[in-house]
Amino acid sequence: MEQENQKNGALKRFFSKNRLNFEKIRETDFDKLEKVLRDVVEREGRMTFPIPTFVLPLLVMAFILVFPTMFLLDPNYSSESNYNLRSLVNFYYPLFSMIAIFSLNQKFLVPDCIFRKHYFLYFVYNSLMIAVFSFLREVVMFLIDRTPDNTWGYFFTEYCYSSIKNHFSYWTIVSMLVLVSIVCLISVSYHLVARQFLKAFILREQSRTKVQYELDFLKNQLSPHFLFNTLNNISALIQVDSKRAENAMTELSKLLRVMLYQTADEAISLEEDVEILRMYGNLEKLRLDESFDYQFNVKVENPKLMIPPLMAMPLMENALKHSKNPKGKSFAHISIEQNGNELIFKAENSNFPKVSKSPQKAGGLGLSTFQKRLEILYAGRYEYTASAEGDVYRSRLKIQLADN
Repeated sequence: MEQENQKNGALKRFFSKNRLNFEKIRETDFDKLEKVLRDVVEREGRMTFPIPTFVLPLLVMAFILVFPTMFLLDPNYSSESNYNLRSLVNFYYPLFSMIAIFSLNQKFLVPDCIFRKHYFLYFVYNSLMIAVFSFLREVVMFLIDRTPDNTWGYFFTEYCYSSIKNHFSYWTIVSMLVLVSIVCLISVSYHLVARQFLKAFILREQSRTKVQYELDFLKNQLSPHFLFNTLNNISALIQVDSKRAENAMTELSKLLRVMLYQTADEAISLEEDVEILRMYGNLEKLRLDESFDYQFNVKVENPKLMIPPLMAMPLMENALKHSKNPKGKSFAHISIEQNGNELIFKAENSNFPKVSKSPQKAGGLGLSTFQKRLEILYAGRYEYTASAEGDVYRSRLKIQLADN
């Protein structure tokens, strides 16, 4: 046991020591794959599929070139230079049947069976195709060899799958099985290579987008305008209510400390994230008069739940930034609910300046950047809506968190 622990410890130290080297290797691989993709895009003008377009024709041509070798071994295949109908069918029927099987595999069977782990169905469907195409071959050969006194009863009882007139042998079935196996291998390999290119492309783009978002996010976490207004408001409060000014300064200090250090982590507790939003709202209230109706309601089932930091900050900032209405009642109602794996942020505020559609900006971050982060972290597991109805603007973000 002690030796095993020592080995595990040595492995951990090794990977820890060489982590940067491994990351560089991975980055180099992504660079190579990205270069290939860029070459394809530049050559074709647009990317229809993340694999060079010449690959498929090349595979088909290679298949056609090696195809005749299977029939050189068939004792029933005539190598004489006679171009009668039967010799043409002997060559071209298997060729076109293999092309048909390849097309069906490429279009339907590989995506729907192999990549959905329905391997038995994939085997069954290809077996059925072998049976169908071999039977059709017998029908075609019978139509060529048929004499006026040969009926379809004769075809089913004596001709079909027999060696009469040397049109069929066990090698016929064996060669078809071999060719279909090669076709299936080429189809699966093609899809695997294409998916590897696509996966590398997506991972690279996600990595770049995430880095760019983090840079933008750090720049816009607390705008200089917010800090300037908050400090001015605190300065004015010192003359009027020194105790309140002291509390506001303490709140600002906590908020800055949290924004500088805690939000650098990939995840923080829901309790900490809510506290950041609460402090931000309290400081924003300093610039608003006492008639401003501000509500911040929290209903959290598991405050220790870990989430990415400040997911809802752009919506919080947007709700407070545009809520002051000099011509009517100003309000901002914020609610955060968490139940199980479901987290909901809702904001309802007075709509000033008025917008008729969803805003182009979400707080300090562009809405597109805000949604891009959602796509990276919660693709397919979030719902975001925003709408304006007269003097009221509403936004809602619903996230389905991971099970862990």
